[in-house]
Amino acid sequence: MTGAPTAARDQPLIAIDVVPVSFAAGSGLRVATAPRQYAPYVGQEALPGVLLAPAERLADGARRALRSKAGIDAAAVRHLAQIGAFDGPERDPRSTAISVAFAAVVDPSAVGPGGGGAVDRPSSVWRLPDQGEPRLPFDHDTIIRAALEHVRTRIWRDLPLTRALLGEVFTSSDAAQLQTALTGTAPDPGNTNRALRTNPALVRADAPSSVAGRGGRPPVTWTWVD
Repeated sequence: MTGAPTAARDQPLIAIDVVPVSFAAGSGLRVATAPRQYAPYVGQEALPGVLLAPAERLADGARRALRSKAGIDAAAVRHLAQIGAFDGPERDPRSTAISVAFAAVVDPSAVGPGGGGAVDRPSSVWRLPDQGEPRLPFDHDTIIRAALEHVRTRIWRDLPLTRALLGEVFTSSDAAQLQTALTGTAPDPGNTNRALRTNPALVRADAPSSVAGRGGRPPVTWTWVD
């Protein structure tokens, strides 16, 4: 005897949205969006995102979103981390969708003045995180805030993330500038130098002779212990 047929269930869509983040001493901390290529909100700035393909892993979907929607290749991504899931029946006008969100730290050398893509590829738009305009569609403003909070609470606790943001060689000033961008408060220089000097993951490096700090002295430069 067979049981009653199982009623079909409407399953929510699974979306992957990525917050590209980059830091450089000259330009500071920036996040990227890209113009939407399809409805809804065609032409509006939004986070690069895709619907998860069958049998596709979440991280692979995130890399596909960066490549296909923002022109950011996997080689330019220094660090990729899942930051959470976002739901709600009103977040996507097409259908109920759950977004699995990622933060991607992008190499600053891959960030062009107007984006990151080649002429024939999608291009990303990089801006300071506190630029509230234009307001982004879906709940992408909320996702960006969550990504920045993820970075803020993990800086120096998560060494791969910190290393990806600061690069292989950085100065004490770079570390202070990143901390200021994340917290809104400039750290005490003495505390910053002390924390860097006593960090077992760091070793002092020789600054390039062409680079001079305050008073003509080379800046204190650091690199990572492998």
